[in-house]
Amino acid sequence: MILQPQDVIALLENPANGLAIAECLRHEQRLRLHAVPHVDTSRRPAGWLYLRDWAKSMLPADRFAKWEQCVPAPLPTTDIVEDIFTGLRRVFEAEDGMISCELATPELETDFEQFRTAQREADFWEKEAFSALKSRPHALLVVDMPAEQRTRYPEPYTLLVHLEDIFDVFLKADGSCEYVMFTQPSYKDATGREIERLHVYDDAAYAIWEKPVDEQQWTEVVNNPHQLGTCPARVLWSEPLDQATDLPRRAPLTAVLGSLDRFVWWDGAIEYYRQYGTFPIIWGFESECDYQAPDGQRCQGGQVNKITGYETLGTGEQIPRYQVYECPSCAAKELLGPGVYVEVPAPSKDMPDTRDPIGMVTPDVQVLEHIQQVQQQRREALLRSVLGGGGEPQNEQAKNQKQVQSGFEIKQDVLVEFKKPLEQARAWELTIKGRLRYGSLYRSTIVNMGERFYLKTPEQLAIEEAEARKAGRPVYELSQQREFRYQTEYRHNPAMLDRMRILSDLEPYPEYSVDQILTMLATAGTSPIVTGLFDEQLMRLKVDFGRYLTRFESEKLPVTRFASLQPYHIKLALITQILLSYVNDNQTQGSGSQSGGQNPETRPARTAGQAA
Repeated sequence: MILQPQDVIALLENPANGLAIAECLRHEQRLRLHAVPHVDTSRRPAGWLYLRDWAKSMLPADRFAKWEQCVPAPLPTTDIVEDIFTGLRRVFEAEDGMISCELATPELETDFEQFRTAQREADFWEKEAFSALKSRPHALLVVDMPAEQRTRYPEPYTLLVHLEDIFDVFLKADGSCEYVMFTQPSYKDATGREIERLHVYDDAAYAIWEKPVDEQQWTEVVNNPHQLGTCPARVLWSEPLDQATDLPRRAPLTAVLGSLDRFVWWDGAIEYYRQYGTFPIIWGFESECDYQAPDGQRCQGGQVNKITGYETLGTGEQIPRYQVYECPSCAAKELLGPGVYVEVPAPSKDMPDTRDPIGMVTPDVQVLEHIQQVQQQRREALLRSVLGGGGEPQNEQAKNQKQVQSGFEIKQDVLVEFKKPLEQARAWELTIKGRLRYGSLYRSTIVNMGERFYLKTPEQLAIEEAEARKAGRPVYELSQQREFRYQTEYRHNPAMLDRMRILSDLEPYPEYSVDQILTMLATAGTSPIVTGLFDEQLMRLKVDFGRYLTRFESEKLPVTRFASLQPYHIKLALITQILLSYVNDNQTQGSGSQSGGQNPETRPARTAGQAA
């Protein structure tokens, strides 16, 4: 859509989606209540009003006041949301992710890759964009251009425009914008007047409108055409709540907002109930109320009779007229709650009572344990509803193999669906940047965040690897499983991951244990087919691989640094050659030890200083 100046003026007076923006703001306020920690109970977020009014409608005024005091800050749902997004963050850690940007020449592809790296494009998606999904799903991705071009190619950059700054927007079915109007911080002109700014982007141009704060008339001051043929803006999260062209989005937490509110309500109620144990209700025998009204009337069972006048009978006798009202002294007594003193009927001749004159009422421990268990189940249900399971890999030994595998498949399906809107948004962003930077020389974008996520612990992967080896799976599958286990265990430690990969390539026959090889040899007997499969020197290296490796690194360098400038296959060949020389030395010295030489296995290993 291309906006003419008269169209902009009409939208300034009557925005097309003004009501929808206000509705989405209320949606995001509820999301931020649970997603963004607040630490001051006297300054609750705006989303608290919805939860507060809901709780207030279910409780008497005094009970509600005490319940509100039991709701902490931050809310107990904040860490649940953190667990949820810790689980969802795994979409950025898939082993098989891939981004491909096709341009007219390899040189341009290299240039665009360097441009992406300089802009830290990957960090933007893992940090700012992903964080916005928690509480600002209606934010817009806007690809803007610098005012001046100072390099060979233009350098477009991405803005994340939040809903509070959006004046109006109209969406297409794919989540991109027909047009967008958003505000930017005001500035002061040369005369000191404060000037408001409104950016208007559509299919044809970047435009900026301005007006002094104390005036009503907007004026277009900038109009920079672009050659995209589409508006350089779209919603961050493209999944609609209802109609695709409507602004409200179905955020990852939208479906569980009611459950999050209910979790907070019950957490406050449980805490209130727990206080009965610390501050129990104390009861004692009641005594007569000593309240006396100004006219001399006394309290009678919580009520006071007030004389409002006199009525004259036919005999001339005057009798008083009374109005009954609640005794203010009795009304001031607290209702039941932790730490309250309650009076109970005192014993009488007709109703003897052998109880102590004072006692306490404490909460039922079984009831407390039950509601706490139910609350824990609510927490697990929230995680399961969004993630398909817990936020972190868990030890599932208590479940059978089918249950465990089913749980992983559900989590996998959740992440696969979650990543699709992110892939669409990221591919759109790269395409718009590429077309603004290179024009028609930019061809296409493919963003695939992968499907092999780190959902299992290294221990679980090791068990699967052992079972696959026992089942006789192909060697290349065992190698892939071992590689994925290393990536899972050391994905946050690149140096150790590099070391483990090198050691895996250096150890002879890594897919088989020594016991397995010996069993195969013993079973085969003198069969030349099997005995010829395993080299004697390599087997000796495998049996004592750790000791030979220690000697190598003490005499030479760590395997990660040794021959680091050589091609990888030459590096492995050099290290293997040196390790096998140690094997030969050990055999020679071992045979010599029968003549009185010292057995190398009993000699202390040399230190790095001695080796030098």
